[in-house]
Amino acid sequence: MSLTRLDCDIFRGQDVPADASSYIALNPLAKPAQLVFAGSTAVLQGLGSQVAYRLALDYFMRGVESHYADLRGGDASRAEQIGEDEVTRILEDAFRTANTSVYGFGHKLAAGGRMAASLLGMVVVQDRFAAARVGTGSVYLFRDNQLFPFFGSDDAERAVVGDIEEFPSALSVQRQAFVGSNSLIDVEIASVTLSAGDVVCAFSRPLSSLNETLLFQHLESVSAQGFPVSQAPHAAEDLCVEVFTQPDTLSFCCLATVGPEVIYCTKRVS
Repeated sequence: MSLTRLDCDIFRGQDVPADASSYIALNPLAKPAQLVFAGSTAVLQGLGSQVAYRLALDYFMRGVESHYADLRGGDASRAEQIGEDEVTRILEDAFRTANTSVYGFGHKLAAGGRMAASLLGMVVVQDRFAAARVGTGSVYLFRDNQLFPFFGSDDAERAVVGDIEEFPSALSVQRQAFVGSNSLIDVEIASVTLSAGDVVCAFSRPLSSLNETLLFQHLESVSAQGFPVSQAPHAAEDLCVEVFTQPDTLSFCCLATVGPEVIYCTKRVS
């Protein structure tokens, strides 16, 4: 089944340093219900990590573009036939490209270990959705009044003091997997088939148990009012205000809602 409506809204806290994180979202095929989103944050203070997150985003998109170039190559049925395995392969190749480039760049500058970034990516093609991360991002699916996390979290990762994203120590970065920190990295990937009424939420940080409860309550409340049939303006900001005590420190939040099936009219009859 092909989705025909996907509403996307993004929030970024006003207190987030401009040189510490960024994101990109686009519709690479310029067709309904298509989405590529990537968000990256520096995990160390200093120029090396600042360069790393920018390179991670840039090369992630280059990796994605290599796949979509084929989908735009003229075969109209190509995108219709994409399978779940290929959606995850898009993310695998994009993360591989990003890590190889950041890691190689760091060692050319003798900055190995100082160039590290957290990276989260999501892809929607037709009704196939996949999300992947290296670092501390989180993704949730809200469906039929139930909230499902895409990635597991350990106790240390969930300890977000005061809802503020803090730079970890250099030692903790060496112990964890981040883009650019090692020549090979483990990428967590999860995928699902979307349907009308689904809501996907992506955050730059892990959520505590309290955050998850507040997220569920907010989505349950707006769903009872007709959401996500029509997504209100500033929906992502409203969600973050309800979920976090200090939403202005959040590097990014992407809220994507699958609407009911619609018909697009492209020709006008005189």
